[in-house]
Amino acid sequence: MHVKGHFFPIASSNYQVCVATISDTHIEVINDEHVIARHAISSLKLSSGMAGLADELNFEDGSRFIPQDVSYRWPFKENNHHIMERLEKSKWAILAAVIFTPLFMWLVLYKAVPAIAVYSVDTLPRNVVEQMGEQSFTLIKKIALDPSELPAEQQAKVQAHFTSMLNALSLDQSVYRLSFYKSDSFGANAFALPHGRIVVTDDLANLLADKPNALKAVLLHEMGHVVHQHSVRITAQSAASTIVLAVVFGDLEGVAEVALGTGASFAQQGFSRDMEREADTFALIQLESLGYSSNDFADAIEALQESHTSENEHLEKVNDFLEYLSSHPSAQERIDNARK
Repeated sequence: MHVKGHFFPIASSNYQVCVATISDTHIEVINDEHVIARHAISSLKLSSGMAGLADELNFEDGSRFIPQDVSYRWPFKENNHHIMERLEKSKWAILAAVIFTPLFMWLVLYKAVPAIAVYSVDTLPRNVVEQMGEQSFTLIKKIALDPSELPAEQQAKVQAHFTSMLNALSLDQSVYRLSFYKSDSFGANAFALPHGRIVVTDDLANLLADKPNALKAVLLHEMGHVVHQHSVRITAQSAASTIVLAVVFGDLEGVAEVALGTGASFAQQGFSRDMEREADTFALIQLESLGYSSNDFADAIEALQESHTSENEHLEKVNDFLEYLSSHPSAQERIDNARK
């Protein structure tokens, strides 16, 4: 059998037009009736056969032979060499890829990555979590927070309640820290950062000034986020998802930036509904253990709901990455759960 093609010597891009002659055990490359290469068929390596591409033959010394006919396929490895080519042409294989590739990506991004994130947060040193929290806090302060205008007496009263609950729950006061800020962006709100700092806005403190137990319920909810490491988990999950997508699509330039800026990325996303429910459950359990009522939590949600409903024009101006309520379960669901 004779095959016309181009022969590339070892480590060279210059080729010679030759003919490959195939016998039962060997292949010879002939140029002008001179044998310029002879190799045993058992030592040959073939490139993966793909439609529209020549079936490149690689010799053990590094030289190559490429047929002129791109549709030609070498007969001595026919049984196992055309798998990729057959899959490429198979309608069933294409259909399976269309169905199973998104399913695989969903499993990786929504099942595997969260599971890895839960495991990874337990291995993070405290100083890493502290740095992540400070990155987030610095960014949010610069964009959305102003110095508190609450009277010192009012702040001290809430701080005393906060410290009392930490002592009763045996939580480390060096980790759990309470801060007050004025915020036109957040309105009446509170949020917890990865390293344990909890921020209460002036609007929220004033809204619940006559309902101190409701404010305690909100603080317990934010403590729940810290106890369950929600901030670190969602940041790790976001970073891992970004890296997975970068690897899949071959864009690795941003991986280093993701690894270095994971703390700041927390400011760009809210908690998942499951995390919010987990923090709600923590607050409801601890309210009862401290001698309060779960109705205090429902009162807090009702007050927040009324406040935000009356500020629709304000809420429309809130930047997407500062809008934490979007990922919460519905207010009525949370109220009903607390009332029960």
